[in-house]
Amino acid sequence: MKKFLVAAFGLAALTALGISSAQNSRADWPKEITIATVPVETSKDATERFKPMISYLEKQLGVKINFRNGADYAAVIVAMAAKQVDVAFFGPSSYLDAEDRANAEAFVKESSIANGTGYFSLVLSKAGSPIKNMRDAQGAEFAFVDPSSTSGFRVPMFSFCTDLKIEPETYFKRVYFAGTHENVILGVANGRIAIGATNDISLASAISKGIVKKEDFQVVYKSKKIPASPVAYRKELPESLKLLIKSAFLRFRDESFLKASGLTGYVGSSPKDYQPFRQINAYKSSQCLK
Repeated sequence: MKKFLVAAFGLAALTALGISSAQNSRADWPKEITIATVPVETSKDATERFKPMISYLEKQLGVKINFRNGADYAAVIVAMAAKQVDVAFFGPSSYLDAEDRANAEAFVKESSIANGTGYFSLVLSKAGSPIKNMRDAQGAEFAFVDPSSTSGFRVPMFSFCTDLKIEPETYFKRVYFAGTHENVILGVANGRIAIGATNDISLASAISKGIVKKEDFQVVYKSKKIPASPVAYRKELPESLKLLIKSAFLRFRDESFLKASGLTGYVGSSPKDYQPFRQINAYKSSQCLK
């Protein structure tokens, strides 16, 4: 027991020492930090939802934090590559794109209320629609989210081409991109979109906001479990800053943000968590790989 207490004390002391050292090594830190997210909702809603986190991080890091809701997925990756974004919230697919193009490094991932460190792509139709399964969807117009969206494009594309043997370009009347998960969810709910792809976390968030109800939808298809979405920083940021950023995320507990995001918090992650996903990430167009 005594050895255990000494070991535990030693670990706590080392952790405290690491954070203390990080706080005392600010000479090479940027004056401001910009955090961005790939778009899942309107910029107004995203800005409001992220206020508690931005406030928390400013206090924890002692620097000004700027927040940006990306115009699209590619915009966030391009901005990070240009060093205009320092930390970004990605899905697994857009993270791998950012790892390749913007030197991004995953450091934590989401833990969701519903499924822990994973989530599911969903294909939805409106409640009461004749489209109750993928056979019924033949000849309908299909809405994806964005070419870089994990659950809103690449996972359903992989599922169509491998599991369901569907070539979207010929199976559906038209294939198009709605831009955000919220656009797909609202479009299906109000009948503007016959069938579309999103994910269970975005759907739960929209229901929590009161803009849709669970009973507005039919789940036409549910994917296999997807690795939880990562948060990544630019790999070349100062090590002392990266240490404090990761520590701050792991200790983040603001209930208003977490509930609105469908999360319990964040857990540690690393780039190796997402390398097996590269097989799915190869699906970057709406045509099946030959």
